[in-house]
Formats: sequence, structure tokens, C-alpha cells
Amino acid sequence: MVYEQYRQGSFRVAACSEGARRRGVFPGMPLAEATALTPAQLEQDDPGADLAALQELSQWCEQFSPLVGLENSAPPESLLLDIEGLAPLFGGEEALVERIARSFARRGLVARLAVADTVGTAWAAAHYAACDDGKTYRIVPSGRDVAALESLPVEALRLSPSTVRMLARLGIRRIGELLALPRASLASRFEPELIERLNQALGAVAEPIASHRPPPEIAAERLLEYPLDERGAASAILGQLIEQVAAALAARCQGAIQLECRFDCQNGEPARFLVGLFEASAAAGHLLGLARLQLEQVRLPGPVTAVGVSVLSAARLPVRQQELFADERRDRRQLALLADRLSNRLQREAVSRAVLVPDAQPEYAYRYEPLTGNGVRHFSKKKDTRRASRRLAGPALQRPWPRPLRLQSAEPLEALTAPKGMLAQFDYRGRRRRVLRRWGPERIQTGWWRGRPIGRDYYRIEIESGERFWVFRRLHDGQWFLHGVFD
Repeated sequence: MVYEQYRQGSFRVAACSEGARRRGVFPGMPLAEATALTPAQLEQDDPGADLAALQELSQWCEQFSPLVGLENSAPPESLLLDIEGLAPLFGGEEALVERIARSFARRGLVARLAVADTVGTAWAAAHYAACDDGKTYRIVPSGRDVAALESLPVEALRLSPSTVRMLARLGIRRIGELLALPRASLASRFEPELIERLNQALGAVAEPIASHRPPPEIAAERLLEYPLDERGAASAILGQLIEQVAAALAARCQGAIQLECRFDCQNGEPARFLVGLFEASAAAGHLLGLARLQLEQVRLPGPVTAVGVSVLSAARLPVRQQELFADERRDRRQLALLADRLSNRLQREAVSRAVLVPDAQPEYAYRYEPLTGNGVRHFSKKKDTRRASRRLAGPALQRPWPRPLRLQSAEPLEALTAPKGMLAQFDYRGRRRRVLRRWGPERIQTGWWRGRPIGRDYYRIEIESGERFWVFRRLHDGQWFLHGVFD
């Protein structure tokens, strides 16, 4: 899958490739000149978001192939689909490729597609080969890889820039010219990468597609002989599959944290939804209840031909010793049930909690994450789940000074300062407060990339009544603010 993009500085200029080229817009052109020649949409370059979007797209492409992977490059920009043996199910290779292209178009994406015997030839054709009759795809007939590659530039072999430059100095710019040379002389004069890429493109060396995610180890599926029109019957089959999955989890002393339910439909794309849990559970009744809450909100585009359930994330079942008198276990269980039902009724992102993150500016040192479905995938018994959880939680927050548990909006203070600029007295809630002790400062400054720079000196102070406050002095004007109260 290929899309045109032009980069200038830290921005990406997304424009229509054909129209832009007619107007003379090329990579490396200054941003102001490019925007003057053609309408453009400017976006801040975010490689992490690009990769996340490509991974999400790879999951969406599983409706066309059970094996979808990202190309082995940094960063990946293409998707690889293994469609061997699948073409007859869609009426042939061309019908399958046309269906994929239409599906991308409905999502507002323009994709370049190619089908070939090898990954190398398919990648080369998708990136460099011309498409006939205005189509966005190219199908290389089986056994015609050499003929399809001969006229393409050597860059189509996915070679490093240094190898491409070396070939250019020798006057070799097309793959056909490279194939005419003795293979032994190439091996002695170039890095092994050149021979490896040639062999991969011609099928002499296997290049398997690595799935973008491992297949679930616990899954259940039911293929229906006749399509089902009744939602109640599909729900009953879903219940049977969830019982199978729950039994498999219980045999491992594990519970589900996140389930994926899938309904393949005769006249449309599969309907999928996720079931997230606050606490691991292998209770079939509870899992089915949450799945049916989601199913009520899903529109099935046609009769159902298959139903599947997969465990995407699991954890060990919680085991606690029963207390003689306390009822904490029951209270926690009720809280987990409430969180599960709210999240699956209102959508997972609607029920969230605040999590601390490392950030210099205190009011931004948090993020919201969904309360359910955040377990760690650890089917292997060799993994320590607590260590994995700590790794996913990110770096520990280490601060030299204690901070209040709760922050409030920065409130300006009418402050009386001592000769050295320290806070001596201030007015708060209509009363004059005198500072007895202070700790600090803790200096906080943000960089230019955050917009307006922030510079503050924070102090922990104690007043006559014993109350402790968290205050700061703004560096550029010396104004004092109250930012928190210690409990």
C-alpha cells in the first residue's frame, strides 16, 4: 500500500500526487512555494501515530486474509497479505483485489495494490509498476516475476541507498540490467543484501509474512451451513462459543481481560466488537452478559454465516483468602461488575481513570485510560505478569519533593515577600496567613516545543495553623500562585 507524501521540516504536506506534479511540486521544494502552487493540507509529522494507524489498518485487513503483516522496514509503510488459496472464495484474484480497493476507497484511502508469487515482486509492482486502464492495482501472472521486474528501477528491490548509489555509478539502473550480470561477480562486489533481495523477489529464497500480531491461543468459531437471519439465534451461538472459551480459560486458571466477538455476514464486512473487563474472569454467564450488551448496539449488515470468539488478553484469576468478618472481597467484586457493565454499555473509552505520567508541568502529569480491557497478554507460563504490568505502565515517577494528592486551578495570591524574594505572608480566603517554614524550590521549566514556555519555582510551605500548601512563583514576573493543599 503506497501513498504520496512530501516532507518539509517537521511537517508532512499531503496533496494530490498527479495534480501536484502537473503544478511542479516535488519532494524537497520549500513549504511556502509548494503551498503557493497547489492546495495542501499541513499536518504535524507524527511517526508514532502513522505506525499506530497502519497497525489498526492491518487488523481491519484481516477480513481479506487470515495472515496480514507489516513490511520489514523502519518505519513500515506497506501491508502484506497472504491470499494463497483464497481467490476462489471471492471469484478470482482480480475480483478479490477489486473488492479490497473498493473497501479502501470507502474508508477514504487510495491504495496501490499488487498480487504476485513473491513478496518482493508484489512490493516492487505496487511501488513502481504502472497500472493499466486507470486501475489502482497490478496483477503479475504466476511464473512471470522476471518479466514484471526487468523494466523496474533497482530501487524496487528494496535495496539500501548506498547499494543503489553504487549500482548507479556502474550504470546499472534497471533490474533487467542487473539480472544480465553474472551472479558470482555480484556476490563478490556487493553486500549480501543485493543477492538476498534478488533471490527473494525471484522466489529462490523464501520470505514469509510475519503476522502483525500472534493469533489468539484461545478461540472458538462456528461456521454455519445456512445463513442466519435471526439475531436471537446468532446470540445463542455466541453463548455456546463463550462457554467453550471460558472452559479453556478455567483449565489454565486464567480469566479473560479482553474478548473479540466476530460475526461474518453474507452481504457486508464482518461485524466485530470488543468486550473489556476490569478484572480477569472465566465466568461464562458474566462474559456472555457483557457480550450481549455490546451486541444490542451492533448492526449486522446481512445474514450471519459464521460466529467467532477470541481471547485477546488474559490474566491469572484473582485468588484471595476469605476474611472472617470483613466484606472487602465482595465490595471489590461488585465494583468490578459495575465497571464491566458500564464500560460495555457506554463504550470502553467512556469509563476511564486518571493515571500519572512523567511530565514537567504538574497540571499535565496525567492521562486518562479506559478502566477495562487493560490486562497484559501472557498466555505463556514462563512470563511474570507483575513485571510485564510494570513495563507497560512506563517509567516510575521519581520526584525530589512531595506533591499534594489533589491539585486545584492556579490561584493568584496577594503575597507579601521577604527581602530575598521569599514568601512571608499572603491572603487566602479572606485571612492573612503567615509562613513559618518552607521547603524548596523545585524549579519547573518547559521547552519551546510546548508553545509558551513555563518557568516556575515551587515551594511547600507551612503556616501558623499547621496547614501546608503548595505554591509557586512565576519566574518571568515574580507573581505567586497557590496550586495545591496537602491533606
